[in-house]
Amino acid sequence: MPTTTSRREHARRSRREEYSESTRTALVASALELFAESGYAETSLDAIASASRVTKGALYHHFPGGKKALFTACFDQIEDEVHDRLVHQAALADGSPWEMARASLRTFLDICLEPTYRRIVWQEGPHVLGFAQWWDCEERHALVLLRAMLAKLMDGGDIERLPLEPLARTISGALAGAATAIGLADDPAAVRADFEQVIARLLFGLRPGESS
Repeated sequence: MPTTTSRREHARRSRREEYSESTRTALVASALELFAESGYAETSLDAIASASRVTKGALYHHFPGGKKALFTACFDQIEDEVHDRLVHQAALADGSPWEMARASLRTFLDICLEPTYRRIVWQEGPHVLGFAQWWDCEERHALVLLRAMLAKLMDGGDIERLPLEPLARTISGALAGAATAIGLADDPAAVRADFEQVIARLLFGLRPGESS
């Protein structure tokens, strides 16, 4: 059985772990807010540490890679949140794979209008991470959902059966093009509406009997 000393040591470790996790969470939250507001280049590590109420040494303890490592953590957090929102919205649809896909498309394009997502993922991301790393991160998050969605559509007979990987990457490219255009547009809402019309029509063209 655990001794009193071992229980106390476990409690101390648990408190340290909780404090460490809360510090990391605060750093990411502060960095995300500052990156979204001022941009990567204009945000200093001193500002992030100050906003998080930690020392710069504590920041480097959690993120030895400095500002880029913090940005990567912000990027991944946003993408994870987007993934969860898309799954949630799809689940609220009427249950058919086709309507779930349409709901996911609308939700994704709506998210592209949100300033933080636009700036971190589509405006700053390619420059900060470099195109190769940024595209790898983006595909890693997007392709999992797209493969699952398209497989359900094919299994249910909602779209023609086609090679899954090329199809998923083609749709991923279309969505990336939409997000990039929305992120750079003077009138993001109008561009978002145009892309919903075009991508929905592309998906509709995959339905049995629609292709030539």
